[in-house]
Amino acid sequence: MQGAPQNGIKGLKHWRFDLLAGMQVALVSLPLSLGIAIASGAPPVTGLISAIIAGLIFPFLGGAYVTISGPAAGLAPALLAGMLLLGGGDLAAGYPLLLVAICLTGLIQIVLAFCNAGRFAIFLPVTVVEGMLAAIGLIIIIKQIPPLMGVILPAASSMLASMAKIPEVVLQMQWQIFVIGALSLFFMFYLNLTRNKWLRKLPAALFVAILGIVLGYVFKLDTAYLITMPENILEGSITWPAFGEVLNRPDLWWGVLVVVITLTLIDGVESLATIKAVDKIDPFQRKSDPNITLRAMGVSNTVSSIFGGLTIIPGGIKSRTNIDAGGRTLWANFYNAVFLLIFLFLATDVIARVPLASIAAILIYVGWKLCEFKVFTKTYAIGRDQLVIFFITIISILGSDLLTGILIGIAAEVLMLLYLLMPSFRFILTGRLTVKHSLVLLWQNLSGMFRTPVINIKEIEGGEHPHYELSLSSIVCFNLLPLDKMLNQLPANAAITLIVTESGRIMDHTGVEYLHQFEEECVRDGRAFELKGMDNFFQFTNHSLSARMQDASLIKEEAKRSARELEMAALAEHYDLNFLSATTSILNNHDFVYLRRGADKESVHLMSGEYRGCDVQLFDYSHTAAPDYYAKHWHTLMVMKCPLNDGARLPDFVVTPGHYLQRYLVEFEEIDLAEKPQLVKPYRLYGRTKGDSAGIIFPELSEFLLKYPDYYLEVRNGVVLAFRPSLELGSEQDIAQLFQLADVFNAHCASVCDANASSD
Repeated sequence: MQGAPQNGIKGLKHWRFDLLAGMQVALVSLPLSLGIAIASGAPPVTGLISAIIAGLIFPFLGGAYVTISGPAAGLAPALLAGMLLLGGGDLAAGYPLLLVAICLTGLIQIVLAFCNAGRFAIFLPVTVVEGMLAAIGLIIIIKQIPPLMGVILPAASSMLASMAKIPEVVLQMQWQIFVIGALSLFFMFYLNLTRNKWLRKLPAALFVAILGIVLGYVFKLDTAYLITMPENILEGSITWPAFGEVLNRPDLWWGVLVVVITLTLIDGVESLATIKAVDKIDPFQRKSDPNITLRAMGVSNTVSSIFGGLTIIPGGIKSRTNIDAGGRTLWANFYNAVFLLIFLFLATDVIARVPLASIAAILIYVGWKLCEFKVFTKTYAIGRDQLVIFFITIISILGSDLLTGILIGIAAEVLMLLYLLMPSFRFILTGRLTVKHSLVLLWQNLSGMFRTPVINIKEIEGGEHPHYELSLSSIVCFNLLPLDKMLNQLPANAAITLIVTESGRIMDHTGVEYLHQFEEECVRDGRAFELKGMDNFFQFTNHSLSARMQDASLIKEEAKRSARELEMAALAEHYDLNFLSATTSILNNHDFVYLRRGADKESVHLMSGEYRGCDVQLFDYSHTAAPDYYAKHWHTLMVMKCPLNDGARLPDFVVTPGHYLQRYLVEFEEIDLAEKPQLVKPYRLYGRTKGDSAGIIFPELSEFLLKYPDYYLEVRNGVVLAFRPSLELGSEQDIAQLFQLADVFNAHCASVCDANASSD
């Protein structure tokens, strides 16, 4: 996005926003980093050391923009398992050995980054990655039940062993500790889910930690139930990696190799998945570089391990906190580290009073966010095939370990694709297909998954910019890499047409999501893009990113139309507009500020066509946004383009109810509404430059805004976006108001055109 804040020296001009955001991130990161260290089986102070090192290194190596790096809960189960493996069940003995594995992981990441290995992340099925995160969430929850209830137990070597101990934990519960844990857990959920805007500004993790300190004094808790901090930070807080012991003990080499492979895989996958997710909610729509980020994580991990710190990856929760607090560049990560450094040296005694039960409550909430019910329903909405892969991955990880579970999930994806592509076994039983022919088909389908989907590439002559047409076969996660490499090799300004040919039999969820993301990037970069051939595919569900197949034997049955669909279809007929009921992904062709926000942006029940000379699109719009990125927010939007002659134009401006979206309107200047005093209380006006509001808010629009309060209007290059933020799906009367607004703009544009014609 042109004019978006940049990192480095140029980013320092945004220091006010980044400093405030860094402070808020530090308040969230402080208890979270302590908790992650405890969940990893490491001394609590190592979590803060890791977060500080990450914040001091990552901003100078770049790769992302608003991503906050540090220790992450997603790696805690892998670190704990590695520590137990290398230490033979002894956490204290295993920790220095684990640091060696972390250091080697960092070095490998640096090498992989220079080999451009960041792009290999698209090879993994999206659903396997999401299943991994959900399994990690369940592991965190189960592992934190004992400290929540005040039961001190040695770390279990497996999830099954941890689950088997839960009845014993309940019987040994310490009621005073459980009261602290239960209250802490309640407030973690309440403060994160409340709709009260003032309470939402309160960092839930910090509040819970303070509440725990107060209750700890009330109940006079023993130090065994509190966080342990070293008396001297400089002398007693650093554990050095045991390089010599690893070199002199060949019996450790296999275990170190397993841990390094596990950490490299999970660290890399989760890092790249996180920056991709954060990019989606970056209000400036900047794109992170996966290889630079991977290199930065490698350097951070190497340095962190040398000083006794944990694995470092980009953190989703802290990054979202940064965005919500208005952070604009990686300097927010640096300021976060500075504040954590201050807390570490000046508030050690206070930190040591935080109960382990409060930390357990924070971690349980983090785990719940990874595996809440909405994660399962979202996967089900994409397709039953994905739900099967999702459950197989989760069960495999819980029953074995992270690395084995991920490999089983990938194998399940391969088998699922083969099952969908292969003819039914009854064809062999009835003699229509020989065993030999079926084996040939099996090999062709299996090898086809890993073969480049690019059949042909042709350059089309005659345009202003280069234009390339790519013919494609089946597109699945396992063959995306050559397609991605080919697309990245094309000129940056080239127009691209992708044609999925008849030889393309299947497109899995990962492949469809990749194509949509590439289309979004083309729209953002002003690059012409067209995707052909999708109409020939059977879509598994109505979800815009569901898998689809091209198979004559699949017969689509028209689903029963919902009440909302029937209502919108009737309204489209009333206004003489075309109607499309399908769910489609939103492309922000006009670069509206509102449509930059959030993720999973989709439209459904689209009315489109000409309305009294005005090109109109009206649809139900959904997206996810902070802090609940699995819950959908719904609004009914209208996008209209009124006819203007060559010399006439509408100024770019935004009208917001109150301070709605204020932090995202950085490219606009607020305009004083003194000329429209009746609008001062309910609305704010923003334009490209400060000027006269009377020249923007014409009388008919002013009358409409007063008659129907709480509207959001955004005008970009003569295209208007309008909706009411206080409403979800608009009723028939609400939609009639939007068409009245179209009449208002249509009449105004006509008068502007007439005035322009008369002046000529």
